[in-house]
Order: sequence, then structure tokens, then C-alpha cells
Amino acid sequence: MNTHRRTIRILLTLTALMTGRVSVRADDVVWATGKVLDADGRRPVAGAVVAVYDARNRVVDYVRTGENGEYALVVPKSAVNLPKKRGGLLHQVSRTVNSAVAGAGGLIGGPLKAGIRAAASAAGGVDPITRAGVGAAAGLVSNIVDIVTGSGSRRRALERNAPGVVTMRVASDAHDGVAGLNRVYWMQEEVYRIGGREQKALVAWLDPVHLSRGDGNRRSTLSSELMCFTEARLTPEITERGREVTATVVFKKPQEPRAPVVVVARNSRTGSMYHMKPVGGDRYECSFVVGRKDPLNDQIITVIAYADQDARPGRDPRVERTLERAGYWDPQRRFVYNPLLVAGRNRVELTLTVVEPPRAR
Repeated sequence: MNTHRRTIRILLTLTALMTGRVSVRADDVVWATGKVLDADGRRPVAGAVVAVYDARNRVVDYVRTGENGEYALVVPKSAVNLPKKRGGLLHQVSRTVNSAVAGAGGLIGGPLKAGIRAAASAAGGVDPITRAGVGAAAGLVSNIVDIVTGSGSRRRALERNAPGVVTMRVASDAHDGVAGLNRVYWMQEEVYRIGGREQKALVAWLDPVHLSRGDGNRRSTLSSELMCFTEARLTPEITERGREVTATVVFKKPQEPRAPVVVVARNSRTGSMYHMKPVGGDRYECSFVVGRKDPLNDQIITVIAYADQDARPGRDPRVERTLERAGYWDPQRRFVYNPLLVAGRNRVELTLTVVEPPRAR
């Protein structure tokens, strides 16, 4: 589509928005941003076309990447499998802190821009990439890390309708394209002011896309380990009552955006909670003493991460109660990453074995 035709379509959609013929509000959309890089992750790919599809395999928004391989899309919440109803435990920032939305270089240039392309697509926009091959995008799945234990990780297939999952196709003249399922690795609510009114926007960062040049050494991919636990251990794993145990995890945070998190461990049998604090790099640790009356034998130490807040940093009992009710610390319940609730895209399950001290036998 040439610039003139695209401008006309945007103006027509603006008119429809202003006259109420297309019902799309800022609350109904997500500003999704990400990067397209070469296969080794060192060089940005400029000029690549990134398209996101809805459940009917229609393009809801598309854009070309800039010089730094970056892109920003406007997509309906439904395309990211998020409920329309506002809510969640997101990190919230003002426009003066880590703002991706407003200001110079931000995503929103004016209050009516939100939802323009999404509305145009819903009104019957044409697929700019061609519809050929989107069926493959709908059927492709990626393996994701679900649970990390002391003996390694357990992986399962990524589901298209899971929260935070988008169907995406990326094309570049100089690289092999890729179609499949991509994931949100961080989401936050940004508060800013336009025309004297306070506005809110949901902003999501998607896994970086890596495109190969077809040399056979690498393939194009849509996944990463950002905001995931990748290592975990207890020292010692078998202990007597009254002894100290140290839990260590590795949680890979992105370079951008600033993604403050709280990492908390919970004993599944006693309900005891332990705040894991950063100790350098991507490592978090906590130490605790096994109580004299703690149960014997195996008990699961479960670790999750949730979003920290600027207004009230640190642990938040309200958030933790919500996550506990949702079963995020319960090893008997399946972990389902929902970017509106948790920050970590997987969880840790470590088995601590408690034995009696020799004098008690």
C-alpha cells in the first residue's frame, strides 16, 4: 500500500471514529512493541514487515521496522488474548518514568491515534502480506519453559489462545521470514496527559524476532527466555530441622524496558513465604531456617515473580493474596502465564527434603 492510499485510509478511519461508526476505544487496544534482529541477535533488521493476526486470521495491524529494527503496533486486546475488562496487577508508571507511550519518540502522537489501524482492519482492511501461509501461522507452536526444577526444565507446547500470545508473521526481502506464535514478556499500564486529561494505555513488549539469511546454520525464530526462570537450586536439598537453607534462582530480565519485579518463594506445605532479593546479575537468593516443627519428608518450594510498583515498591500483600487465590504458588495447579497478573512467564518448583536430626531418632 502506497503512502497516499494509507493516508486516505487513516483519515477515513479517523472520521469513522469521530462519528461513532467504528467503536474502538483506547481501553480496547494494546500498544505492542518489539524488535526484529538477525539470527545471532547482534544486528537490527530494518524494513521488515511485521503483521499481527486475530483469531480469524485477519491482519489487525502491520508496520515496517525502523533503523533499529523496532516496531510498534496497535492491536485489540483480543489479539493478545486479554479480556476487555480492565484489571490486573500490572506495573504502572507515570509519563515521566520509563514512558513508552507519550512524549518525544513515544507511541502515541495524539488521543485519536489509538486503535486507528485496528479499527480499519475490523472494518474490512485487506491483508497487506497476502493471506497465503497464515494457516501455517495458526498451526505453528513453540516449546516454552513451563516449570524449572533442580533437575532441569519441563516444556510444553505454546497454545494460540493462551494469555499474552499473538499470532505473527514477519517478512524481509533479505532474510527468511517466519510465521507463528509470539509472546508478551512484559506489560505495563502507562499514565500520561493529553489536552489536560489523564489517559491510560496498556503497553506490551513482545519477544524479539530473529531472522536468518537462509544459510542453513540458523533458522528464524519468535521466542526468547526473557522474564523466565532458567536456573534454580536449593543448598542443601536435604536438611535437618533447625538448619538454614538457601534458595537461588536465575531470572532473565530484559535490557528494555525497565522491568521491576518482586520474586517470592513459598513452601507448599507450611505456607511460609520468603522474599528473594537480587544478588547480582540475574540472580536472586533467599535463606530461611527449617522450623523445629516443620513437616518431615518432601516439600515443594515454589517461586514466582510479579510486577513491582513505583508508588509502593517491594512486596505487596494484596497482590500476593490475589496470586495465591489464583493458584500461582500451588504446585498441584498448572501454571498459566497471564501478563495482566504475573511478571514471570514460568515458575520454579524445588523439592526440599526434611529429615530428623540424629539425636531425635
